[in-house]
Amino acid sequence: MGHPFHPDDFPINEDVVLKPTRVFYLKGCIHFKQTAQILDLSGQIRAPFQGDFSHAFLDEAEQAARKLVQNNSPAYEIKSSGNMMRTLKSITDGRTGEKVCDLNITFVSFGSSTVRFPPGSSHSRHEIELAPVGGRGSDESKHEAFVRHSIPYFWDMTRGRVGILYKCLNQKRVEIGRVAGYGFDKDAVLVLNGEELDDVVAISTCIILLNGRDAMDA
Repeated sequence: MGHPFHPDDFPINEDVVLKPTRVFYLKGCIHFKQTAQILDLSGQIRAPFQGDFSHAFLDEAEQAARKLVQNNSPAYEIKSSGNMMRTLKSITDGRTGEKVCDLNITFVSFGSSTVRFPPGSSHSRHEIELAPVGGRGSDESKHEAFVRHSIPYFWDMTRGRVGILYKCLNQKRVEIGRVAGYGFDKDAVLVLNGEELDDVVAISTCIILLNGRDAMDA
């Protein structure tokens, strides 16, 4: 069942520009069968992010990720299992091994995917459901919506290899994150305004987009 709202109900606030505070390299996270890693590159990229991904920014992120993975544990690790209709993925803390959340990803066009958190999680007080937005427009299958702590969010995948994450504030959509594929359709780079959304929620919903019914490289 889709969410009872549509991105058309929330016009984009053009006055607000994405100013990332967090940068993550999603290593091997697109269509992976077994394991993948999330590397935290926040504060390590010198190339400026100026509204969209430049080749210089993406290349520097990949170089920083290669150096980081040689000497440090990833921020998060992901393990995968599943069947033809759904994929189950678990995200764990890369340093402690503790489970952070479980992802239940559907490939069915009318189904929803979920992110479940352990009791007492600091990332979300409740399970998060990510569902296609129904109703109006030819690109409705390329929008996915979820709610965290009573606030709606949209992932907009209408731009092909770049996905945009919006938060609904004051009846408008504000861009708070962006993801782009990199590295022969296996890796991706996620930038996020960490003041507007928890990083695990952003990463987990992004992983669903990269591996679900309307994956970014489709």
